[in-house]
Amino acid sequence: MHHWTIGPSDRALSIDVGGAARVVGAIGSKDRTALASAVLATVRAQVAAHHCSMLVFEGDRNPRLVSGASLQHQWHVFNIASVYARDFYRKDALQGLIGRYPASFEAPPVIVHRQSLADIEDADYRAQCYECIGIGDRISILVRVGRSQSLAVNLYRDEAAGNFSDTDVDYLVGLAPLIASCAARHYALDVDGESNFRGAVTDELAELCPQLTLREREVVQRILDGATAERIADDLHIRPTTVITYRARAYEKLGVATRRELFAAVMRRRGGERAAA
Repeated sequence: MHHWTIGPSDRALSIDVGGAARVVGAIGSKDRTALASAVLATVRAQVAAHHCSMLVFEGDRNPRLVSGASLQHQWHVFNIASVYARDFYRKDALQGLIGRYPASFEAPPVIVHRQSLADIEDADYRAQCYECIGIGDRISILVRVGRSQSLAVNLYRDEAAGNFSDTDVDYLVGLAPLIASCAARHYALDVDGESNFRGAVTDELAELCPQLTLREREVVQRILDGATAERIADDLHIRPTTVITYRARAYEKLGVATRRELFAAVMRRRGGERAAA
């Protein structure tokens, strides 16, 4: 397991105009396969990759899939991304890199991370996210896109094709700035209507009540996303009664009594910041 950091001044690898145009042209598409398909097709000009997923990590929430594509069946990527987001993302070594990412994102570095099947110690994670469709190696391109938001563009290789070679890795490291820039722009366009609100709430909630514990913040963020107590319990692998307990503690600290008052408190803060600006 290795990672490489690419600074903003590092030179990106040159690629053919058609490949660049394909990726740039997919930015902002409402087709959830478009951007990942364009990246996969461009990469495959030099490197044998078989699947691509783009996941966004927003604060303490479960990650969500922004775009996905596969040479086999698209549902492979969407299904495994759902399982990963619900059960296994905390066991991914990417979480450690996200936690250590520089606080400033004005000129964010791009991090390229490699995780092969052999690097995964957890047997369930290995079985349900890799072995189930024969994935043997993964290269992730990670970039921060907000104060508490990071994007990971993941390129997977089938085990039958062998691991990525050193030449493959060098090529993907060189291509990483372009891919990261396009993915970040796609996220900023907020094609699904969720990114702006979720990102703002994540940042504002921490400032509105820094006394919230991690679990309390996780519960409140999901309440603001519209999730039920049962769905929150499923996401966090706790009982619904425990969710209700965390919710009660958080509401007391925030000075609210209902979900409606919670929304109002967040919106007042947003309105106050805009007025001050």
